[in-house]
Amino acid sequence: MLRDYACGETTKADYYWAPIDLLVLSGLLRDHDVRVLDAAAEPLTRAQALERATAAAPEVVFTLTAAVTLAHDDAFLSELKAATGARIYALGDVAAFEPARTLARTESFDGLVQNFTDPTLRRLAAGETAQVTSVALRTAGGADVRPVVSGPLEYGLPQHALFPLHRYRMPFDRWERSTSVLTNHGCPFPCTFCPSRNLASGLRPLDAVVAELRHLEALGLTQFYLRDFTFGPTRARAHALCDAIVAARVRLTWSAECRLDVLEPELLEKMRRAGCDLILCGLETGDAGVSARLGKKLVLGRTRTLLEAARGAGVRVCGHFVLGSPDETSAELQRTLDFACAMPLDYASFNLYAPRLGTPMRDALAAAGRLAEDDFAEQDVSRAAQGFAQVSSRELSRFFRRAVLQFYFRPRQLARLVRVTPLSTLARQGVGVLRNLAEARA
Repeated sequence: MLRDYACGETTKADYYWAPIDLLVLSGLLRDHDVRVLDAAAEPLTRAQALERATAAAPEVVFTLTAAVTLAHDDAFLSELKAATGARIYALGDVAAFEPARTLARTESFDGLVQNFTDPTLRRLAAGETAQVTSVALRTAGGADVRPVVSGPLEYGLPQHALFPLHRYRMPFDRWERSTSVLTNHGCPFPCTFCPSRNLASGLRPLDAVVAELRHLEALGLTQFYLRDFTFGPTRARAHALCDAIVAARVRLTWSAECRLDVLEPELLEKMRRAGCDLILCGLETGDAGVSARLGKKLVLGRTRTLLEAARGAGVRVCGHFVLGSPDETSAELQRTLDFACAMPLDYASFNLYAPRLGTPMRDALAAAGRLAEDDFAEQDVSRAAQGFAQVSSRELSRFFRRAVLQFYFRPRQLARLVRVTPLSTLARQGVGVLRNLAEARA
């Protein structure tokens, strides 16, 4: 289960990336004695994780949580709090978008962090609450929700060596140690199903990015995941970032989430020279009507041109697709699958629609009485088929499985998959994908 940034979900195969929230905090809190426990990555049983955490005798704990794991996390952290007396602060989707309700339905959290890049968190770690922003603190009467502050990302060098780097793997990349890097926070684009636009925004100085990448090379890493919601997020910034990496002669390879709005053939060539060998693009749907409802613009000709330019530059492409968004019909679902199979993609990631916290689409569903505002358990885009489309949840689960099988088991696509994917990764990911297909539920 992934609990990072403003999302929580089940991984679709055998991968797990480094949590960028905690990495950033490790940089912010460099002056403190920081210990890292990533029980999901190692992995540890509940008892093992509790024993390790208790033995560290923490004064303050910053932890990840998510809507899909909130009850489980609260129970575990309540035990940790009882054993150590630690102050506990949580990060994640429920912290960013539903702080008051989350504090009301939990017992373990002393507060919630809404922007993990806010430098005033140093004061919170030291036991001060005055002048701390971007948090919601538990009070006798409920919650003291402070303003969320945006600004430049200046948090020092993350302490990557404290994390279990040997446990982090990205889908489709070489089966080697990996970590995550942040160069910007938030996203300016108006997708209605994604919460990133409602997060605090900020850019990181390019010299700080380069310093971190050199540090990763010194640690012996060869690859990283650029964990920005949107690479760039402007074309000018994207060019500047690549120029800085090339000028510094960094030799790491990397993957990144990209918007077609930002990409152009010249930029793709430059990204490849800077080490990018995989981009993950939110194509979402092959139907113009669904695309408009999702806050995207479907331009088939430009999409194909850019994907072909990426392939020509030697950059692999994974297309992300959303299945089962509100009022989507079976014909619209089929157009998305046809679109995915027609595009020059190396990989496709099919995701079941979930009414993510902090999204306009969720707000519209709540306003129409189609979901309860205080019910935010069903957030998993990997397994749970919701009932908002014009097909049943059972039909949607079946279509999800068929989409994965039909996309990947075409002879030409299988040949491409074997040609561009490291064999060790292909074997492990394939087993994970088949297992996830079997477990996807209505």
